[in-house]
Amino acid sequence: MKDTIQPKVAVLIPEEMRGRIMPVPAMNALSAFATPVLLPDDVLAGGNLANHLTDVPAVITGWKSPIIPKDALAPRGSIAFVSHAAGSVKPLGVQDALMAGDIRVSHAAPVIAHAVAEFTITQILAHLRRHRAMDAGFRTGLTWTEMRERNLGQMLSAQNVGIVGLGYVGRLVVNLLRPFGCRISVFDPFVSAEQAAQLDVTLLSLDDLFTHCSVISLHAANLPETSGMITRRHLGLLGRGGLLVNTARAGLLEPGALLEALQEGKIYAALDTFDQEPLAEGDALRRLPNVYLSPHCAGHTSDTYTMQGLSAVEEVRLFFNGLPLRQEIPCEKAAVLA
Repeated sequence: MKDTIQPKVAVLIPEEMRGRIMPVPAMNALSAFATPVLLPDDVLAGGNLANHLTDVPAVITGWKSPIIPKDALAPRGSIAFVSHAAGSVKPLGVQDALMAGDIRVSHAAPVIAHAVAEFTITQILAHLRRHRAMDAGFRTGLTWTEMRERNLGQMLSAQNVGIVGLGYVGRLVVNLLRPFGCRISVFDPFVSAEQAAQLDVTLLSLDDLFTHCSVISLHAANLPETSGMITRRHLGLLGRGGLLVNTARAGLLEPGALLEALQEGKIYAALDTFDQEPLAEGDALRRLPNVYLSPHCAGHTSDTYTMQGLSAVEEVRLFFNGLPLRQEIPCEKAAVLA
């Protein structure tokens, strides 16, 4: 017989974003086994949030969620599980509790990774086949012949594509690239030769990756150890007409190095992340013809939003039923969370 008293689950996502991440199907799925607690935005933004979480064993968080008060987290508080319907849990302030083993945390990074991987492939193909330039040509008066002759593209199958970082997104990008038949090289110091062989990729040093690849896509985590790892020297090794795609974090690049390389006109870049966001109206990147800009949107689709919410709800259900979580962050990885 089903218990009449269901555990409370607080959805700590501001109302506007909550409507996207936790639409009716997600809320119905949550209500099937728990009592949702929906707090107004002023409570989420206020200083007494802990008072509203005294008997809540699990919370669902997402983009723009507040820092969870330490007093609300186990063992002092009641929250034993945080199901994050987004990627990085750093903004939630739960790392210490996770590292101590006081709480468990899952995230939706594996779900979001599919959208980022698709976006990455889109950027590569659009560049190689000169889609943007041809579309612009129609609007600026170039003749049919001029557009065809000036924008002779390249086949992805003929490229050597370099992947920096084989995390969730990097591995998915490799899988999406494979049917095209291109050569795939990887830099990731945590991937062994045996693992590379299983994935059918070539392990290279960072120098060799930039020297031998015509397309390079960044998917490494943004950590102190990776900050500024892509230097001016690396960008100088990328061949003329080469493309650098960054759907990871701008902090992976040495400050100012990419702008200088792009201003030289030798290479191209497709950028979804920036040192300062939103990108300032007067930023020099906006005026360069060899850079493709997008507003940190690679992981954002209407389909992904729905999947993130449903995934977060399912993690809570598994937690309450004592079943293995599918997207749990191990406590030993808390110190190196991206």
